[in-house]
Amino acid sequence: MAATIKKPVFLDETAQTMSGKQQLIVDQLAAQNAILKVMAGSNISAMYSDSKQLQRLARTGEADKILSIGDQIVVPWVDKSSSSPTSYDMPFDIVDFADVELEDGETRPGIWLQSHYATLYGVQFGQAEALYVATTELPAGTYNFSFKSGWGTYVKTGITYRFTLTKAVPAGGQIRGMIQAPDKAPASWRISTYASNTSTTAIETVTPTEGSDGTSLGVIPYDKAPDTTATYPLNNIQRVAYGNNRWQNSAMEQWLNSKAAAGAWWTPRDEYDVPPDQLATKPGFMSGFSDDFLAVLGKVKVTTYKNTTAYDGSADVTYDTFFLPVLEQIYATKQIDGEGAYWPYWKEALGLTSPSGWYDGNKHEAYKTFALENHASAQHVRLRSARRGGANNTWCVYAGGYVYYSFAWDANRCAPACVIC
Repeated sequence: MAATIKKPVFLDETAQTMSGKQQLIVDQLAAQNAILKVMAGSNISAMYSDSKQLQRLARTGEADKILSIGDQIVVPWVDKSSSSPTSYDMPFDIVDFADVELEDGETRPGIWLQSHYATLYGVQFGQAEALYVATTELPAGTYNFSFKSGWGTYVKTGITYRFTLTKAVPAGGQIRGMIQAPDKAPASWRISTYASNTSTTAIETVTPTEGSDGTSLGVIPYDKAPDTTATYPLNNIQRVAYGNNRWQNSAMEQWLNSKAAAGAWWTPRDEYDVPPDQLATKPGFMSGFSDDFLAVLGKVKVTTYKNTTAYDGSADVTYDTFFLPVLEQIYATKQIDGEGAYWPYWKEALGLTSPSGWYDGNKHEAYKTFALENHASAQHVRLRSARRGGANNTWCVYAGGYVYYSFAWDANRCAPACVIC
């Protein structure tokens, strides 16, 4: 059967300089040549090996005439976390063909990709946060706190806890601790002080005990708490115990979008933020890719809704090269409109006519994501959707093939997405 090549529609000539029109023609002819080569019988993998050709094809808006949902683009990813870097073939599935919005407001057609395998290792979505930030020096002495609301087995109202510091906390320093507080007996709680929100070495660590003597630091809220200490000195206990589920503030978002070396890809996003455990030993995710591949990926608009417990539930907008899917994009039941339309790949893979439900009663083999280094080892993979009714969980796809949620401080792997555009 004869094939017809649809000629691209040129932009308004009045808006183009002569050199601009010439470049546009060159780019579009290159894209058409790529299409012709494929249709003449060339191996499609030859096109996949040329990132720039794929970008040119994407920009014609005709990529779906040659490529298909589920096709794979395989690129090398190099693990640089050891003295002997190891290279892995990292396949990306084509999950959608759709327009994207860039940071400057430009809209382009794109080829949407998602990693077929889980990343080599996990990174915390968000570390357990600080309890208190010292706006001025906090002198050595005895301090106390209580809880606004009960939570779990061990966080209870009506009990005041005290602790004694033998060393001052400098201005800008943090008090951290109470990790897993609702699930660990008070005898195992610890309070540690740090010189700043980037410090990883404690000034001292003490054990709180019941008692109301000393100076009150206030009441620890379960729900609302702002990003600064201006109006509420003590952080939300959910974020203190198990981390913050806000994508915009997450260590995961920073790691995925950095080429920096270990120790250099993270900066605090608010006063309560704490360095993730992986910062010291793992380089930024983008450091593993070639510059050629990264050059064809767009920094695209990503919309993610905040939780309604510690925040107001409104939308955040970030511009990311790599990002995690949301519930709706993997064809799971959504919590709210506006985070992203479903990707055809997942609807086809699941074989469903309506989105999958949550929890282990909704298992699907297609949801299982296997490790980059071991294709027989299923992994939990993180989504970016916050569990909106709480401050410390994001949704995940579990190794068993179902959608559930996981604490932000868990170092889960992920199957990140990106867009050639």
